[in-house]
Amino acid sequence: MIFRLDKSNYNLYRVQRNRLFEIEWKEDHFQKLLFKNLEKVFQDEELLLIMQSRKWQEEPDLMAIDNNGDLYIFELKAWESQEYNLLQALRYGQIYGQYSYESLNELFKKFFPESQNLLEVLNNKFGTSLTTDKINNKQHFIVITNGLDFKTRQAILYWQQQGIDIRSWVYRLYKLSEDNILIEFDTFRITEDPFEDIEEGFYILNTNYSNDPSDDKDMIDNQKAAAYFDPWKRDIEKLKKGDKVFLYRSGEGIVAMGIASGKLEKKPWHGEDKHKDEEYCMKLDKFKILKDPLSASDIKKITGVNYRFMPTMFAVDKDSGDKLWGYLSKNRI
Repeated sequence: MIFRLDKSNYNLYRVQRNRLFEIEWKEDHFQKLLFKNLEKVFQDEELLLIMQSRKWQEEPDLMAIDNNGDLYIFELKAWESQEYNLLQALRYGQIYGQYSYESLNELFKKFFPESQNLLEVLNNKFGTSLTTDKINNKQHFIVITNGLDFKTRQAILYWQQQGIDIRSWVYRLYKLSEDNILIEFDTFRITEDPFEDIEEGFYILNTNYSNDPSDDKDMIDNQKAAAYFDPWKRDIEKLKKGDKVFLYRSGEGIVAMGIASGKLEKKPWHGEDKHKDEEYCMKLDKFKILKDPLSASDIKKITGVNYRFMPTMFAVDKDSGDKLWGYLSKNRI
């Protein structure tokens, strides 16, 4: 994520991420961008692009070959990544993973008719001495998205455990002004928090009931989201106006929900001067207390995601958030 620095007050303000349509782009515009600049994006591998998808053709968005002759298959998704996108990329692997050198060379010549044959271009580019039998012995799959959900990351881990090199790469778009647009690329690492890149306006916040029931009561009575002490209180800074927050009570489930006002407040915890500014909180508008808590098992049934409820606050992908909000609004209020 990117922050705007306020030097005078030593503050950071998170820059809002944008979607492609907000800069009047479609997925094919993004595809052209990568086709022209892939070598700048991929710093770990040397890649030679050999094709990009054509309309009405069952083809991956991009394909490239590295200096070992391995084939890279790219699937681009303008916003969310879903498990289906991974299966689509793997299907392309089934098709193009069987291509002989001659078939890949023929495909390459369709896109670069003025070039030499594929093998000569590869060896000239990389300074290698590859032979045709070294081409396309291994395939790598890359899904590039602007938002990545937990289910997709779990699916990636599964396929990696099966010996398939499949990765999801996240890009983040920031429109600072009409003429100042930033784009950031980051690779996915399975050991990190699978929720870290989700910024889609839905959060589950633990009410701290197991540590101090009075904190839970304070949130419910005063219709707010709150967290206490470093580093947990910093989670409240993530909330933006309009974000939807589910209050989760340990041992019971979601007990209330509301919409973030966007105004961060800092208070002494339990009103004690010695704990000045140790409570970060935000008013929740349209606050609703549920008739019955929604348990962790019910959350899994509704979303299909087996969430870990250990963090103080974590993000929920838009699809799951919409399902929870809709179900609770209809059935528990």
